[in-house]
Amino acid sequence: MKKNVVIIILALVSIISVDAQNEVIGGYVKKGGTDNGINATSRFPMYSVMKFPQALYVADFLIRNNIELNTEVMVRKDKLIQDTWSPMLKTFEGERTFTYSELLALTLQQSDNNACDILFERCGNPRKVEKYIRKLGFNSIRIQKTEKQMHERPTDSNKNWCTPQAMVALLDWFIAHHNDNEPLRYIWKLMEECQTGDNRLPAAVPSSARIIHKTGTGYPLPSGQPSGICDVGIIILDNGKQLPIAVFITYPSSQSRISDVAKQLLRMGKTAKIIPEVEAD
Repeated sequence: MKKNVVIIILALVSIISVDAQNEVIGGYVKKGGTDNGINATSRFPMYSVMKFPQALYVADFLIRNNIELNTEVMVRKDKLIQDTWSPMLKTFEGERTFTYSELLALTLQQSDNNACDILFERCGNPRKVEKYIRKLGFNSIRIQKTEKQMHERPTDSNKNWCTPQAMVALLDWFIAHHNDNEPLRYIWKLMEECQTGDNRLPAAVPSSARIIHKTGTGYPLPSGQPSGICDVGIIILDNGKQLPIAVFITYPSSQSRISDVAKQLLRMGKTAKIIPEVEAD
């Protein structure tokens, strides 16, 4: 069934269609006093975007336990998932130590799934991460599954979900607090040097702007396309303005859809209104 999301803007009507493969779009951006969204309160799987709120929890865990970023963790290769996305697997045989700073870099910059699960094991499981995020005041971000669990049952990735609006609120919190301590400053730096998704949010911003972001990609479908793609981040314009933005797409028709939707959100005017909202599965 073909569905339409209609965005009404002052003197402009723009239509974003949901294609025959059930592509569903969600997005939100905060521009000063203006908030614009598409299905902003619908639930979308986060995939590896989950590693951003996890990193915020890790920062809190390190501070609370007086653990330095350069503290080492012993890792055994035979305990890791071998057939998942994990650049760290190529760096050693047997066992070796990784610092918390290295693990955060692997998970945020290269989206390493094993590094993510090591942080779950060492710092706190998904329930503890979700409890921390809820303590910050964000109730529409749920983290319930590890990378190993999602690897064993890909559809479990739907249990790590958020709404675009809630993710932008968390990004806005990060803007306000990223200088609070060394781990948060380090996370900001890592996300500014993100090595994934150049054709997503970075493709939607002016060349003079900077982007701090984290991408996510779903499991492969029989068609070869991913079950979903997403990118969340903070656009820093050359005038210093910071715009938190989040885009989620289930069953995307192409990888370029993230940048298409982000450009649409950034063009939307002050009186934008979204009708209707399409609930994600």
